[in-house]
Amino acid sequence: MKSLSFSASSEALLGLGLALVLFATGEVAAQEVKVSASISDSTIGTEEALMYTITIEGVTTGATQMPTAPEGDGLELLKSSPNTQSSVSILNGAVTQSFSYSWTYRPEREGTARLGSTTVRVGNKAYRTNEITVHVVPQSERPKRRVQSSQRRFDPFSSLFRAPSPETTPEIRRVRENDIFIRAIPNRTKVVQNEQVIIEYQLFFREGIQLRQSRLTDSWDAEGFWREELEVETRPIPEIVVENGLRYNKIILKRAAVFPTYVGNLSVDPLRIESEALLPSLSNDPFQLLFSMRNRFQPVKLVSPSIRVESSPLPDPAPDSFSGAVGTYEFSTRIDRTSILVGESIQFTVTISGAGNLATLDAPGFSPPAAFELYEPRVSLNLNRNGRMLSGTKSFTYVLVARTNGNFEIPPVEFTSYNPRSKKYVSNRSDPVTVTVTGTATTPASVVATTNGLPVDDVAAPFSQAGDWTRLNPVPYHTMAWPYAALIFPLLILGFVFGIQRYQNKLAGDITFARNRRAHPLAKKNLKKALVLMKKAETIHFFAELERAILGFIGDRLNVSERGLTRNQLDDSLRRADVPESLRTGLKELLNICDRGRFAPGEIGSGKLESAYEDASALIVALGASLDGNS
Repeated sequence: MKSLSFSASSEALLGLGLALVLFATGEVAAQEVKVSASISDSTIGTEEALMYTITIEGVTTGATQMPTAPEGDGLELLKSSPNTQSSVSILNGAVTQSFSYSWTYRPEREGTARLGSTTVRVGNKAYRTNEITVHVVPQSERPKRRVQSSQRRFDPFSSLFRAPSPETTPEIRRVRENDIFIRAIPNRTKVVQNEQVIIEYQLFFREGIQLRQSRLTDSWDAEGFWREELEVETRPIPEIVVENGLRYNKIILKRAAVFPTYVGNLSVDPLRIESEALLPSLSNDPFQLLFSMRNRFQPVKLVSPSIRVESSPLPDPAPDSFSGAVGTYEFSTRIDRTSILVGESIQFTVTISGAGNLATLDAPGFSPPAAFELYEPRVSLNLNRNGRMLSGTKSFTYVLVARTNGNFEIPPVEFTSYNPRSKKYVSNRSDPVTVTVTGTATTPASVVATTNGLPVDDVAAPFSQAGDWTRLNPVPYHTMAWPYAALIFPLLILGFVFGIQRYQNKLAGDITFARNRRAHPLAKKNLKKALVLMKKAETIHFFAELERAILGFIGDRLNVSERGLTRNQLDDSLRRADVPESLRTGLKELLNICDRGRFAPGEIGSGKLESAYEDASALIVALGASLDGNS
């Protein structure tokens, strides 16, 4: 991308440059007009001057009328005619033009001063600037500013041959609260349960400030919410905005979609960031600027405000087919074929797409005819995180195997969701589908043997001679072992079946027992997924799967919901289960490593992934042994 820019202090030079551009390109695209007013600082001393600037962007020569300076309350205008600057920039063939008008004011007293609004006319349209508030403090509370005499000759090499002193050392201005801050903006704060809330974190910093080594200081948590991260630009181009009369650079730090899982007043924790900021120096000596660059980086801690969300219950009554889906969805069904043979299979797919919490969406109710053998659906989830809302598609694919022939009707599938925009339940119902099954079912082996036997009228010939008779063993049955075994074996089979049935009933009725039994197998399954992600070097997904394995294991063993569980609540639950403090400390450290791997993967090396995987495997074994010993 190539760009050409130049500036001039008079309209004549601007007109000449614009004429050359028009001659070279033949046309100029219409630009969007932007008018903004800013001040040099929101807090000044009684002996300082204040610069007020009006900037007009996207205009042509002669279309702008010179504005008048705003009236000041507690501020005296030094000169009614402004200092004017104009510039033209050519970026990829597009011409961008801007004008700026600046006035200087002097404070009349300490306290709060104001600059009123003024009107700016561009063509036939008038723009009104905002009123700006300025705080005037005693000059002793402001940093000292060295004024370089115009008669003194500037020697850029003088600092190399004299010892540094307070008069020659460049003054370092400390970072103030209004120099850099984070703003958290939710798109709404009053929602119904499971409705999507988008939270955008914006970083504002004054022009000239540079940041380095920015990092999250803790795990950003949203207790009581299901959280999904949205994509933002990794190398954003700052946008120039005016806030409270000051010009800032603004970038998007983070964007997340949260879904309240409970009813009531919920809170999203603040986003905390540590960084190092470089502020412009007040010195004009290039060598002092060069050698003091490292010292002028200042550590800063930025904290966004917490977000309060009021979650209301869904209205009653809800349709029978409603299973908790909240959002704007589209619903469709598809069958791969409608004519098959006995023993063949068909695939019936239910697809739900739209904006909402698709990750926790359950499959709609589906009951095919008894002539088909139904298998568990294959679930496919595709989330779009690039927009300003979380959207995507989730599909459920059922496999049905025909066991007999005939014409059968696949019943309609009904899907109901709650639309928070219209505040109504929306039901969608698919059309029934007729499936024709042809062919003959396979006949059991016993039936085949019977039908292929001898005819009914086929009688064997009578014996003509007597055979040789053999005397049987005269040993009585009650002295043999196998008759007793034959009697006991059915009882053993019945006892085994009874035990299996009792075990299955306990799994279905006792949630604590069921979760405890599945804890180890599920943890091993998640660890295998994490191992595959580690080999693929997918750092973010690896640490997310590792955290899911650990928290899922603890949640199953303690029979608690690991979703929305804070680190303190997790530690309290383990402490009540008499888990040693050493294991709890190891768990905290491992979870912190997982957070850094998810939110700052660039700082994690490949060796750290293997170490985290081994620590997680050992920690799960140790926690299981500790919980087994305390039970």
